[in-house]
Amino acid sequence: MVSEGDGMHDQGETLGVRIGAREIYDEVVGLREDVRSLGQQGESVDETLEDHETRIRSLEGERGKFVLPVALITAVATVVAAGLTVAKVAG
Repeated sequence: MVSEGDGMHDQGETLGVRIGAREIYDEVVGLREDVRSLGQQGESVDETLEDHETRIRSLEGERGKFVLPVALITAVATVVAAGLTVAKVAG
């Protein structure tokens, strides 16, 4: 019975939600698909990271090729400039 004005329900009425086995099963199946999808995305990310690491290491190796020739050219240019300066002062 409902009391007047107090909003209370009698004992025979129940409030709540019933969730059946089918709803639980459907949610579990949906979660399984979500987990599979995340696993595939993780594999893709791993492959991308490996590719980027390989590219970065390749670029670092190529950068090292140019260090010695540039240093040699700079050293020769410095010696030539110093020689020209000495020749001007002496001559």
